[in-house]
Amino acid sequence: MEGKISLDLAEGSWTAGGALTFTRASDGRSLRFTGAHGDLAQRSMLVDATVGDQAARPVDLSTYELDMTQVTVTMPSVNSPGRIEGKPFDTTLEPQGAAVFSRAFGASPVPPGSSLATLAGRVDVVPALD
Repeated sequence: MEGKISLDLAEGSWTAGGALTFTRASDGRSLRFTGAHGDLAQRSMLVDATVGDQAARPVDLSTYELDMTQVTVTMPSVNSPGRIEGKPFDTTLEPQGAAVFSRAFGASPVPPGSSLATLAGRVDVVPALD
C-alpha cells in the first residue's frame, strides 16, 4: 500500500495495488475489484469495479470503524520503518457496493449496512523526506 497518513489515523489516504476477482463457477460471471483506495477521515474504501467485460467504474464499496485500542502504532526510526498494525475489524457494505454485486451476480452477498468482510492488516510506515 502507498499513501499519506497521520499516525493517529484521523486523516490521510491509502492506495493498494493488486486485484480481487469473484467468479461464479456455474456461468462464469465475474466481478473484479482493483485500485482500492481509502479515506482515513471518512473511514471509507473505494474500488474500481469491473463487471464481466464492462469498463471499470469507481464504487464506494465499504466503510469501517476502528477501535483504536485494537491498533498498534510503532514510530519509525533511523534504523527501521514504523508500523501500524490493526487487529481484525469489520467492514460495512455500502449501497454502491451492494449494487455492483447485484449487477454482477443478480444479488448482493449481504444487504447494505451489513458486515461485508473482517479485515486485519499491517502497514510499514516510512517517513517522507521533504
